[in-house]
Amino acid sequence: MENSLKILVKLPNKLGDTIMASSFLRAIKNYYPESRLDVIIAKGLTDLVFFMPYIDHVYEFSKKKYSGVSGNYKFGKMISGKERYDLFFCLPFSFSAALAGFFTSSNKRIGHNTEHRGFLFTHKYKLPPELHVVEDYMNLLDNYFGEKVEFEPPKLEFENPVDYELPNRGYIILNVCSGPPSRFIPITKAVQIIKASKEKYPYDIVLTGAPFEKDYINEIENQVKTDYPVINLAGKTSIIELGWVLKNAKVMITTDSGNAHFANALGTKTVVLFGAGLQSRCNPYNKDIFRPLQLTNLDCVPCRSEHCKYNDNRCLANIENNQIIKSMEELLKGGD
Repeated sequence: MENSLKILVKLPNKLGDTIMASSFLRAIKNYYPESRLDVIIAKGLTDLVFFMPYIDHVYEFSKKKYSGVSGNYKFGKMISGKERYDLFFCLPFSFSAALAGFFTSSNKRIGHNTEHRGFLFTHKYKLPPELHVVEDYMNLLDNYFGEKVEFEPPKLEFENPVDYELPNRGYIILNVCSGPPSRFIPITKAVQIIKASKEKYPYDIVLTGAPFEKDYINEIENQVKTDYPVINLAGKTSIIELGWVLKNAKVMITTDSGNAHFANALGTKTVVLFGAGLQSRCNPYNKDIFRPLQLTNLDCVPCRSEHCKYNDNRCLANIENNQIIKSMEELLKGGD
């Protein structure tokens, strides 16, 4: 039956992009409700499947283990030796992702024709410019199905409880780091945000971050712990535990990051401070529960660099604290 296809999807390699791909996955499952839906997911992100109960099987991909052409060949052949798929969808735009898909020997291989990789697909499509990332992925389905496919904003689900304790009186999350250094909220700015938040609300402040960000976040904690003690969870949570922490927050203040999309897909109200990056492509997609803040009057905006040319991330440092608090207040007044 056409409805009971075996479908394999190569997911993106970053946290935020993988979460934004949840709209694509749910749309496929709605289109083919009896299909088997398997995914290839980057090492370190496999726990995200906990929030995606519609996924049937996961192949973990490690760039270190499967590097180069030979690595993609081995990975693809490993999959083809276990299962023959009817459809392979390639969401990343890289040549290597398409190459691994080619070696899976899937009957139909669908992807955007980027990086001169079109010959690796049976169905290749041009990528329209400057769409939102969620719409990039959905464009692939629109082209393949030959019609506009309805979809929901990214949504992650909790089907099972998580045992994790945080203050009963509520808390605000401050997430200061992202992948590129140009998106880090400066330490002095983070301290200002903590002070302004504590003076406005009685809630605790929780700092989140990855293990490699611990030193940066520890310095923030050291500067405020005497007058404004915080709960520092940097490097202390698994992805599943982090999801619980984000889900149960009153609100989150964050730089443009994977955690911004994580919180947004869990239904958490979020204020996003944009610096480097294109907001129109990277906004959290659930628009009703987030507020974007971005300076537009700097000579370096817009910027897509991973390193601030002034070495001070002024696009983030100069966002007014009262604007941040006002945006947070608007979200909190909106109710639960």
